[in-house]
Amino acid sequence: MRRSLLLESVVAGMVALGGASGKTAAQQNTTPTQSQAPPVSLSPAMPVTDPAKMAEPAGTKPDSAPVDTSTYVLGPEDQIQITMWDEPKFDGAYTIRPDGMIMVKLIGEIKAAGLTPLQLQDAVNKAIGKLVRTPRSTVNVVGVHSKHIYFDGEGIGSPGPMDLVIPIHLLEGISARGGFKDFADKKHIRILRDGKLFMTISYKDLVSGKHPELNIELRDKDHVVVN
Repeated sequence: MRRSLLLESVVAGMVALGGASGKTAAQQNTTPTQSQAPPVSLSPAMPVTDPAKMAEPAGTKPDSAPVDTSTYVLGPEDQIQITMWDEPKFDGAYTIRPDGMIMVKLIGEIKAAGLTPLQLQDAVNKAIGKLVRTPRSTVNVVGVHSKHIYFDGEGIGSPGPMDLVIPIHLLEGISARGGFKDFADKKHIRILRDGKLFMTISYKDLVSGKHPELNIELRDKDHVVVN
């Protein structure tokens, strides 16, 4: 008798446990699948990039140098990109030769040095006008390598030439070249212009704020010498 009652109790418990397990599985199967929400930026200044787009190939359009196309004068070794509206066969990238010329596809040689990008656009339009009814070209400066400032002497953090891309003053130039070395003679910063000594400046006076005129704008081919 006792054995029968014990067997019935075990069977009842197994049935109850099976029912509970089935109910739990059913609830799990009916739980709706949540879609993954896109990343959200907490700051409008720092947008979040979709990871799926991070693998997309970058465009082939080169970045333009930060120059004023109406005033910057092109020179040898400058790199430019010429694009022609609705006429891609004329598009091309060029480095201005030492003689100041470029060889434009399907047109021939055009003088580029000594012109602003806008003036070169006019020259290109005039040359292509023989082949295209309404030429509309664009000249972008990709690299500025025709103008340099030279930092010389053992006292400069990183001596050597620096491309003069945008107007730059003496203090900015020194900072861009890594400042001074510990043993530098900061009392005698010499500026050479046109092959002659232009001025000698003390760094203490330069940063004092009392003589803003000492922070001169550097020009093409200037030499800043610190021993």
